[in-house]
Amino acid sequence: MLIKQKAKTLLNTFPPARVAKCIVDDSIQGLRLSLGQIDTNCGSTHSTRSTAESVAYIEEVFTDYKKYGNIEKFFGVAAEIGPGDNAGVALLMRQDGCTQVDLIDRYFSARNSQQQSKIYEALARRYELDRLHTKDYWDEQALANISWKIGQAAEKYFERCARERGQVYDFIVSRAVLEHLYDPLETLHQMVACLKPGGRMLHKIDFRDHGMFTPTHHELLFLQIPDFIYPLMVRNSGRPNRILVHRYRDVLESIKKSGLIDYSILITNLVNVGEILPHQVFTDIDIDKRRKAINFVEKHRRKLAGEFLHVDSQDLAIAGIFLIVTKKS
Repeated sequence: MLIKQKAKTLLNTFPPARVAKCIVDDSIQGLRLSLGQIDTNCGSTHSTRSTAESVAYIEEVFTDYKKYGNIEKFFGVAAEIGPGDNAGVALLMRQDGCTQVDLIDRYFSARNSQQQSKIYEALARRYELDRLHTKDYWDEQALANISWKIGQAAEKYFERCARERGQVYDFIVSRAVLEHLYDPLETLHQMVACLKPGGRMLHKIDFRDHGMFTPTHHELLFLQIPDFIYPLMVRNSGRPNRILVHRYRDVLESIKKSGLIDYSILITNLVNVGEILPHQVFTDIDIDKRRKAINFVEKHRRKLAGEFLHVDSQDLAIAGIFLIVTKKS
């Protein structure tokens, strides 16, 4: 046990050792995926929560979509990317007015069926959802007009949707998912193609390192990993892709210029500051918080990997966004 603890301490305190471990883990995960093994503990959001905590989390996610997306009622057909181990948000969207919700996830997140049933039962009592299960008990595979698309990466799913089905969705939503995709920028194009006129996308995107080096090290350390090494650490494992706000904005501006969309970007988190509540545009954030975040970036800028050396400090200071995209009618 002592040797194991020392090894863990070394990994946490010595970044090159952590990098090496991530590369090995990613290679193993790539092999598992090639063999069709898509089960994972990632996305098991509710595994450590009580039933009350799980219900509160589901309500928070659903409320955020409506609040920041300025949505009075969900309706029509929706897609949720990366639902993880629970369909609670989809159930609330159905109750709100959606006729169909598709749940798209590359992985199968580990879950405890008894725990999940308790969560669904608690939600049902609070929101009168009993009409939405098709058995005498809550079974996530038997939810009325909620369809799991497990094993389907969002990139491939929406590429196929755009090519074969066209304008399908009234809403496409995700929370802390796009930062894990192989190619979220190209997927944005495909999702826009899959939206109906007037349809809306709502994506909360977390640009932090998801515990790769934090909290032992400062939160920009993962941006210091050389460009040719970082993909070897994250490609198959679902670790953050390091695609930051400036690249999303460039793609969205290009799509907007074509006349297809309008969009807005709200800031959810700043480096060295933390969560921004309520989420808001950068210029509306308290100036002292903005300065604190930008100064932190400037302190560490000279050590950043090449792809970030010339990125504006304001963009590097943004550690999370809530993206709202509306397709023009």
